[in-house]
Amino acid sequence: MENFDNILQAMLVLFCESSSESWPDVMYRAMDASAVDYGPVVESNKMNGGFFILFMLIGNFFLMNFFVGVLFLKYAQAARRERAGYTPD
Repeated sequence: MENFDNILQAMLVLFCESSSESWPDVMYRAMDASAVDYGPVVESNKMNGGFFILFMLIGNFFLMNFFVGVLFLKYAQAARRERAGYTPD
């Protein structure tokens, strides 16, 4: 069940979205959410859709590029150490 009733469930929803696994389904359910104690209304809250799309852009593209950049930096450092004859012992 995807909801934002508490922080752990919200973090789990955002983690599942950042893994790109069926995130449109979660986005459409969030867009259908209406007021408290009322049933869903089709696309009643389009701002939620914008949040999910923005989160996908920031989470998947920018943070993934940051992760790849850190890996590249560590690889370059290891290659420099290997060329210099460095041993960790």
